[in-house]
Amino acid sequence: MITLRHLQCFAAVAETLHFRRAAENVAISQPALSAQIAQLEEILGILLLERTRRRVLLTPLGRDLAERARAILQSVADLEDFAQGTQKPLSGTLRLGVLRTLGPYLLPHFLPEMRRLYPELKLYLREEPDDRLLSELASGQLDMVLMAGAPRTDRHLSVMPLFRESLWAALPLGHRLAAKPSLDAADMKNEELILLEFGDGLREPALALCHAAGGREHPDFRATSLDSLRQMVATGLGATCLPALYVDAEALADDQVVMRPFTDLAPSRVIDLVWRRTSVRAPEYRLFSDLVRANLPAVIQEIPPAE
Repeated sequence: MITLRHLQCFAAVAETLHFRRAAENVAISQPALSAQIAQLEEILGILLLERTRRRVLLTPLGRDLAERARAILQSVADLEDFAQGTQKPLSGTLRLGVLRTLGPYLLPHFLPEMRRLYPELKLYLREEPDDRLLSELASGQLDMVLMAGAPRTDRHLSVMPLFRESLWAALPLGHRLAAKPSLDAADMKNEELILLEFGDGLREPALALCHAAGGREHPDFRATSLDSLRQMVATGLGATCLPALYVDAEALADDQVVMRPFTDLAPSRVIDLVWRRTSVRAPEYRLFSDLVRANLPAVIQEIPPAE
């Protein structure tokens, strides 16, 4: 008999085309995942995957089954949402995905109040790049995501802007702009900014600043985290832009870098709360958005909810 676990494992492999990452996504060992896939192929009597030492591919039948598996898993997730919606608001389990450049610096502002107001809520957190967050939201692995620049045209998603987070300039000690208390965008002319890899909602506003001011991305260096960005600036490799929540939590206390706000047309990213439009728990998600808004620090700008 086919089980939901079979479908979860197969859907994870179909999404990642990588057994180790798929096993991590469904929280089992790689051998256990391989056994689940083998059992599913045996039950169905068809080959779902083509495996070599270097890659994993879906067979034509595997592609068709992957779509059906995702639809079944989504239906099960909707059923779970319906059951949760019959309980008290913001109780049970809520699976929240959040950008790695946002979660550690935003969550401490509202989690204590959440625990006080909603003690029966169990919040499961997952930090991923934006494309992975949207994929896991679509597949039902997540209930909501906090991300930058969510797609406004996807009819399957509800997108609620929560706040605008400005970016600050991070400069090496002794930099030509370090003596200024604040910067204009034009001050960044001819600067080579070290930027993050793709997927965390920071490259786009930083690149827009570069292009508007006549600067450019550093051709030789790219970072994978905010901490590594800050450390690269501290070693004198170049300047960068860091988001306000991180600046407030970490960077202002670092005497190895100089942090400066922008005074005009500050680069920023809009943080959205996103959920599946079909979810019956939408009223709870709006209640969650109110909780976040009520506990935002002064370093970011709230976006009031639409009427």
